Amino acid sequence: MTDRASALQPFILAAVVVAAHASLYPGVADLDAFYHIGHALAYLEGTAFDTSLPWATRSIIGETGGDLWWGFHVFSIPFALVGGVEWGIRIGAAVVTATLGFTFMAVLRRHGVVGAGWWAALFLLAVPNVLFRNLMLRPHVLSLAVGMALLSVCVRGRSWQVLLLSAVISWLHLSLFWLGPLVVAVYSLVRVPVTVGLGRDPDDPAVPLRFALPAAIAGAVLGWVARPDALAAASLVRVQLVELFTLKALDLPLTFAGELVPLGALEALRMSGLFALVWLVGVILLVRGGRVAWGDGTTKDRPEGTRAAGRQELATLGWSAVLLSTLFLALALTSARRAMEQWVAFGFLALPFAWSVARTSWKGVSDKRRTAMRAAAVAVLTLHLGWYAWRHALNVSLVAFPASTLAETAAYLETASEPGDVVFHARWDNFGPLFAHNRTNRYLGGMDPVFLYAYDPASYWEFFFLSADATTEWTCDAFPCSEGTATDTHQALTDHFGARWIVIEPTRNPQLALYLLDDARYRLAHDAQRAAVFEVLTPAPEGD
Repeated sequence: MTDRASALQPFILAAVVVAAHASLYPGVADLDAFYHIGHALAYLEGTAFDTSLPWATRSIIGETGGDLWWGFHVFSIPFALVGGVEWGIRIGAAVVTATLGFTFMAVLRRHGVVGAGWWAALFLLAVPNVLFRNLMLRPHVLSLAVGMALLSVCVRGRSWQVLLLSAVISWLHLSLFWLGPLVVAVYSLVRVPVTVGLGRDPDDPAVPLRFALPAAIAGAVLGWVARPDALAAASLVRVQLVELFTLKALDLPLTFAGELVPLGALEALRMSGLFALVWLVGVILLVRGGRVAWGDGTTKDRPEGTRAAGRQELATLGWSAVLLSTLFLALALTSARRAMEQWVAFGFLALPFAWSVARTSWKGVSDKRRTAMRAAAVAVLTLHLGWYAWRHALNVSLVAFPASTLAETAAYLETASEPGDVVFHARWDNFGPLFAHNRTNRYLGGMDPVFLYAYDPASYWEFFFLSADATTEWTCDAFPCSEGTATDTHQALTDHFGARWIVIEPTRNPQLALYLLDDARYRLAHDAQRAAVFEVLTPAPEGD
């Protein structure tokens, strides 16, 4: 590869990142970003060391005052300061995506892969739905980048680097504290057979096994305690991991995000069929050709397509990436589809090494066949990019949200209500936009609906029946309703939730909207393009 082509790679990668985010304009990828930028704005208005969330009522997260994503919210403060809500989300999301892409490139370059920037650009363009999630201002994107860097320093680095990167993951996103120890555990598992199979390399730069996993565990603990709300945050981890997955196992009709639903095998093929095929071929190549390609016992041996890196280093990195991607694929198919990001990232990380193995193993292939294979690869890639562009455009039109979501509604509430008034919003994902645009009022739940359930299951079920448009005049405090108590909706809103205002999106809750319009105990106070605001009135005493 020429020096000019090599110098061009970072610019191509940056262009992919910019183009992907520009395609979202004027929208943003998801609603969680509003929660994160709102938290950063709250820290700007107060102090980052006060993690209380008084804006979340009927919520365990509001009661404990912990912040699972404290490090990420601190990281997001500059974006909130420069861009406010809308541009803060856009700028922050672009920085996060760029960090992921350039980390991928840096890891490959660090281990001598030729064309690392091209591989990184292809990684971002591998699966449309995964790219879309990597365009979000959310901590999982940064955690993934740090996780790949952690695997790299295990293979060639020092134990203090393992500790530091594992700490960063916990600090950013405490619910992912397990990612660092998992990456290191897989590295340790792979390291033993690689060392036995290839013979010990006296110049081996890997972190010794006796130090690696203890360093990762210590780092996870350090990232936990390096926050002002360590105990409160730990209690929220228990809710978001243990209690959430317990509730999922009970198969209750919970209003949780779709990313927590298992990914069906057929759906996975529709979403990522080409990548799944390439990933499978890569695994087969490593299995069949790896032993020969990694060398004959000489420390200088290495596959074609790499420079400087030793054979043990490459073999450990490649096989660790394969095993990690396999684990995350299994997690996506059995538990939560959001594990697709990790499957694609670690799976794609293994592909340059599988390609190097193929180039080394197929030296006897004729030039004519090589030319035909390259032509076929170009044709497949062209078709993929065409399909990819169509699928991404579909995601943008159907999944993205306006950057001004609920901004007009929040502004009205801020001027028309009293400070501290509780706003009942019929959908749990309204919390983020309302909180980001208006921190005068208080709302329900606070991010994930499991926090509402953990605080009070009865309140959760009363919210659920109204949110699902299942009932209007009354609501229930248990599921099924026959096992609980039915309460008049107005009484539940005032006595149980303490609500003074109601925010509703009529297109999502048409039955509830009609009930509020027809009942004299509510007043339509504001009607925006997306949402309506109703005031909860106090009925006059009987006899007046």
